[in-house]
Amino acid sequence: MRFLRRVIFKIYRELLLFRIVVGKRFWGIDYVVRQLALCPRVIISDLLRRNGAIIGENVNFKDSIQIDNAAGDRDSTGSFSNLVIGDCCYIGKGVFFDLPAKVQIERECVISAGVKLLTHQDCGDRLMQKYYPRQVKGIVIGEGTWIGANALILSGVRLGRCCVVGAGAVVTQSFPDYSVVVGVPARVVNSLK
Repeated sequence: MRFLRRVIFKIYRELLLFRIVVGKRFWGIDYVVRQLALCPRVIISDLLRRNGAIIGENVNFKDSIQIDNAAGDRDSTGSFSNLVIGDCCYIGKGVFFDLPAKVQIERECVISAGVKLLTHQDCGDRLMQKYYPRQVKGIVIGEGTWIGANALILSGVRLGRCCVVGAGAVVTQSFPDYSVVVGVPARVVNSLK
């Protein structure tokens, strides 16, 4: 009975992936993005890998992964190649990845539900562009870091090894290893060393 379940599950998984591959041929990477928000967690890693992301072993995704600007942005790649996630990471429900620049999450990180990782800031071709020009910079989340629910990580931020980011924090600058940061904007309140 167990063997039969495994076989049925494998067939189901392959059929889902095949359907998405076919949909991508007709509607492009945006179709895959829409499917990521809806598909079961068991195919998220494979779907990301098949579309250019580098995903390590034993990465645990919750449902509703959201990706923006994989296509349609002037810096987008038309794939998920700007996403790198190391081994043994946890990616919570509704995590939002903005991909005009690289988002690198090193091994054993916890990215809690609702976290947003934004690699660009741009008001578009509007009057404010004179004061706030487009900024596109990657994000690096260091090994073992834990980011609390609904935190916002802005472009150019590099979090060191084993940092803790409090829930709801807005991280506008980089922080060294073992920092505990909270608030809006985030500031160091403690060190784990």
